[in-house]
Amino acid sequence: MLIPLHGIASRHDLPLPFSYVVVGAALALTVSFGVLLLAWRRPRFARVGGVELPRLTRVVDAPLTRVVAQLLVLAVFGWAGLALMAGQDLLTNPAFGFVYVWVWVGLVPVSLLLGQVWRATNPVRTVHRLLCAVARVDPDQGVLRLPRRLGVWPAALGLFAFAWLELVQPDRTTLAVLRVWVLAWFVLLVLGAILFGARWIGAADPFEAYARSVAQLSPWRRVGDTLRLVNPLAGLTAWRPPPGAVGVVAALLGSTAFDSFANTSWWIRTVQSSDVITVVWGTGGLAAMILFVLVTFSLAAAWMARHGDRRARDYPRLMAGSVVPIVIGYAVAHYFTLLVTEGQRTAALWSDPLGRGWDVFGSAGMTVDTAVFAHPTAIAVVQAGAIVLGHVVGIVCAHEKAVALLPEREALRGQWPMLVVMVGYTCAGLLLLFSP
Repeated sequence: MLIPLHGIASRHDLPLPFSYVVVGAALALTVSFGVLLLAWRRPRFARVGGVELPRLTRVVDAPLTRVVAQLLVLAVFGWAGLALMAGQDLLTNPAFGFVYVWVWVGLVPVSLLLGQVWRATNPVRTVHRLLCAVARVDPDQGVLRLPRRLGVWPAALGLFAFAWLELVQPDRTTLAVLRVWVLAWFVLLVLGAILFGARWIGAADPFEAYARSVAQLSPWRRVGDTLRLVNPLAGLTAWRPPPGAVGVVAALLGSTAFDSFANTSWWIRTVQSSDVITVVWGTGGLAAMILFVLVTFSLAAAWMARHGDRRARDYPRLMAGSVVPIVIGYAVAHYFTLLVTEGQRTAALWSDPLGRGWDVFGSAGMTVDTAVFAHPTAIAVVQAGAIVLGHVVGIVCAHEKAVALLPEREALRGQWPMLVVMVGYTCAGLLLLFSP
């Protein structure tokens, strides 16, 4: 059926068969204990390694390549901005699909396949550089100094704000609401960059924080001045997350989990029978889910301080990368059919941003191919498989980080709580897909 979700009409997949939940949970438990009991005791990915790609590096780093890519992305966002600011307030306006599907959901496959492409082509960075070029100032220099300990906590708050817009905000399918949020995002980032320099964008842009986290599993990694083709696991475990990274992954995982939880019959029945307004329920539920992930993961990681020589508050940040595969698994399981169908619908509407019958790119006659929904078993396999695979990669990453951070004799005992928490996330994800 069609439900008003993600700011557009989106497809709600059939509940996952319970047998898939059982098999997925059993696999997660088996792999988890197998890794813990049988896996390596010393770091295997201490060096990123990989194959150097000097020719590709020269092409990617060429000024012409960068300028063309940045201006192309800026033009795409400008076209979406035209639809947002001057288009009709109807769901046929491509601005909704652009924000909620192409950008938000599309960030995952793009970042996995292309690496740090969002940072290189971020339209806010491009606008900031253009403004600095006109003013003849260094874009990296701001009026004020941004504290390093702030990390990406502003981006984590931005992710919570976007999730609230997507899942809770009343009238989120109206242009007036979307305009306010998009303008707030743009103005806050540009003004912050003027005050603090370009570092502010990396610290505060929720989309860049999301893309940067996912890109750690990309096979492309820059080591020094050269691009390398690397083992994605080596790239992820080599990542040194900034302060606030645990807030970013908690916001991503918690909001995706709440998206599913808010569509269960129990939640809908509870909210509809309550005298408390829906917005309060939604805000509380979203915040509670994110805080649950943040607290449980932080406590499990902090336990490692009992067996290591670092401060307890350091371990959640250092271990944050191990949640990234689970975040990706959740995203694929929950949103891949949305990307397939609504991505096509947005492409069909893209040629007519103002609703005047235009066909600028020749896509107006496209029909949305919904054949994917004729194969519910295949969808269920992809959903369960994505969550279990994300768990397996996350467990391997967590084990690698644990043996790197803890003494060899303490590594196994130090990661038990982390294993339990990650198994819990995986089983919860499977159950949410099963819940009608």
